[in-house]
Amino acid sequence: MLLPAGGQEFGKYLLLDRIAVGGMSEIYRARMTAAAGVTKQVVIKKILPSFADNPAFVSMFVNEARIAAGLSHGNISHVVDFGEVDGEYYLALEWVHGQPLSKVLRRAKDKDLAVLPVPLALRVATEMLRGLEYAHNQLDESGRPLNIIHRDVSPQNVVLGYEGQVKLVDFGIARARLASSADAEASAGQGKYLYFSPEQAMGRELDARADIFAAGVVLYQMLCGRLPWEGERMEVLQIITQGNFPPPRSLNPDVAPELERILLTAMAVERERRYPSAQAFGEALETYLHTCVPDFPASALAHFMGYLFESELVAEGRPVRLPPDFLAQLQQWSRELPDELPRLRTPSRSSLPVPTLPPPPEPPEPPRRRWSIAPWVLFGAPVAAALLAVAFFLTREDGKTFSVELTSTPQGASVWVDGLLLMEHTPTLIPLSADREHLIEVHAIGMESWSQRVRADEGATLAVRANLRPASPRLARQSMTGASVLPPGAQVPNEGTFPLPSFELRPSQHAFLVPPSSAARLRLDPSRTYSLRAERGPKKGSAAGASADTLIYYLEGGASLPARKSFGLLGGQELQVSNAFALYLFVPESPGQAPSGSFQVAVRETASGTGATVMVDTHQHAVTPRPGESYTLRGLDPATTYEVRLRDTARPARTRGIQGEAVGKVLVLQDGGCGAEVGGPWTSGRAHVVERGHPTRFTGMSWLRFTFPDEDLEDNAGALSVEVVTITGPHPQGC
Repeated sequence: MLLPAGGQEFGKYLLLDRIAVGGMSEIYRARMTAAAGVTKQVVIKKILPSFADNPAFVSMFVNEARIAAGLSHGNISHVVDFGEVDGEYYLALEWVHGQPLSKVLRRAKDKDLAVLPVPLALRVATEMLRGLEYAHNQLDESGRPLNIIHRDVSPQNVVLGYEGQVKLVDFGIARARLASSADAEASAGQGKYLYFSPEQAMGRELDARADIFAAGVVLYQMLCGRLPWEGERMEVLQIITQGNFPPPRSLNPDVAPELERILLTAMAVERERRYPSAQAFGEALETYLHTCVPDFPASALAHFMGYLFESELVAEGRPVRLPPDFLAQLQQWSRELPDELPRLRTPSRSSLPVPTLPPPPEPPEPPRRRWSIAPWVLFGAPVAAALLAVAFFLTREDGKTFSVELTSTPQGASVWVDGLLLMEHTPTLIPLSADREHLIEVHAIGMESWSQRVRADEGATLAVRANLRPASPRLARQSMTGASVLPPGAQVPNEGTFPLPSFELRPSQHAFLVPPSSAARLRLDPSRTYSLRAERGPKKGSAAGASADTLIYYLEGGASLPARKSFGLLGGQELQVSNAFALYLFVPESPGQAPSGSFQVAVRETASGTGATVMVDTHQHAVTPRPGESYTLRGLDPATTYEVRLRDTARPARTRGIQGEAVGKVLVLQDGGCGAEVGGPWTSGRAHVVERGHPTRFTGMSWLRFTFPDEDLEDNAGALSVEVVTITGPHPQGC
């Protein structure tokens, strides 16, 4: 369901935007209006239509509502309401203003924290275990145990609030005594297999110790920066049952032996060897935390969330003000990263070597335990002490250098020198070679980028201050991921004039969101494979129908859907798609050219042969990326043929996160004319897909617009390099 700009009425709720679509349900942010005009934000969870006719699933969903409605704990997102609107069952849940732990882990890596600091990871784990302990001990009205098991403890189902709260969400596949045996069988194989306990992997009956194991896996991921196992489902399940995974200390030596012992106890293959309860596991972690870090402040988690998600909060009009002592602690955490974990990203230009000269010695510090927050006396130290933490040298062998004392407002910004990312944040002291000019770039999430070129005589010290200004909400959203993998200088242009040697396309900047657009939409089952085929619809009046238009498809899906398969052109030849939970169809609308006509798209489920027809109206379902969501190359001659060539940069363009595969292609729109010389009637319209390694020729246009269709700009990164060259003079057909 596409939501109008003002929201969509749903019973007594107003659906504001869709947060996510899972395998079985849709999640919306909504507003509830109570008596006297009092409003409250909630989360609406609705069954997907494909499951609404499944009595077993509806029964399980109703059972979830009964279970969750009885849970009232500070570490569990509580149920506000449950009901049915026009045949659609829903849950209204507490809105937690924050981010899921899965996103926190990704953003922490973007901010040069390959693992979560131990005290923060333990605080999250202990709070999570308090919620599990409460749920595990629930009784019915007769005083009998309900035997509630979450069954899906994972980073996606742990939400960290901006105020430091830790909330468990989604008891959607919980198992309780009041569930029928049919429901239990239907839900036995559900959950995320990477967090399965050994007994869950073997299909055996579960108890609360399955949640303890999963909580241990989540803590392992926070402490080690990766899961204990990876691979295909059957391969992983076998590893889980064997307990064959790297000990935490082999990945992060800063995990103390005592903490490793606690974690391995929770992750024991035989459940009799695990902690008997979530309370016992949580108490072991709390005892360790209080022993090693006795004065760890309760506010640290809230400050950490503000540091990671400053751009989101700034965009909401909530500026983040981090105390100097917390910024000093962040620098300490960054210095204490394990040596074998990467601390320096790949250079922006492959020709630049990574400097290997060691940093100067730091001032002596009192003896301390690594990853400890005990030495709070460091907080509020003079800026000069922080300046001595040199990031790295960019010097020549002759040793002739000058220095830059770099500070910024706000502090804690990332620093790039000549395209290389420094390990330290501002304030810092940077030694530079005195024989040439250097480019210094400073970037902070939610702020406009700053840059300055510097040069000085040998032995000189320059005091340089970067005053960063808040970015516009859109630029803040665009820079959330792109700034972490690209040199954070000023945003690359959104347009240029031919001829150009080359230009960059960044998915973090030159992309538009398809789901909220006017594109036609059809829900799909991600576990099934479909074939798609388009046919021209009837012409309207004397217009040319859809003959001048091109039909574009976009697939919305999770990590199993490769970026390169997420969009393309759809025509008369059948296209096979899978791993998608929604199909979007639209035509491009060029300025001054109102499309007319329609397409009929046949969608058939390959296993059963059942299908449906989607009507795509070229006026109603026209989509045009705005100039700020694309790169427009102007100054082209309609009588000339051009070739468009794509190449990967040092950081290839990605639309599925840093770990996702490179997208390798881009959507190209033009202002009509003869079209691209790629053959076939379905590629002669106003839209084309150009792929890396497959140069494409265009003619008959005065501009080209390049963009990436996407569903979430936040996980975009990298760039494609584009070269447009002249091939011939006037086109032989006389366009």
